[in-house]
Amino acid sequence: MIKILLCDDEIFARDAMAKIIKRRGFDVLVASNAEECIDLFKKKEPEVLFLDVLLPDLDGDHIHKYLKEIKKDINIYYVTGSETVFTKQNAESLGAKGYLSKPVDMEELSKVLEDIKKNFGEGSESNN
Repeated sequence: MIKILLCDDEIFARDAMAKIIKRRGFDVLVASNAEECIDLFKKKEPEVLFLDVLLPDLDGDHIHKYLKEIKKDINIYYVTGSETVFTKQNAESLGAKGYLSKPVDMEELSKVLEDIKKNFGEGSESNN
């Protein structure tokens, strides 16, 4: 099962995304700040990270660079409500696999999750 780490300090956004991720058949881990994110990343070694750009203790780009040093093949998708601060181009320049704007459209998230399954060779499964 593909492990996804979801790091977002907004509880409602995090919980809603976590439910969808779990329903789509992934093992989901959640963190509310950079410290928790880095700790879970080191302990659980997820394949995918959904990373909020603006966290209370460290910006997403700093976390991205640090985690890429630990695991070069981690697939990072940015999540942000601050498009003026962090654009899709910034995400791409850092090597992110994707970018979701807040509030996250759950259909868009579902499409990204299906793409992740395909990229990991798991194909399409039931969406229950």
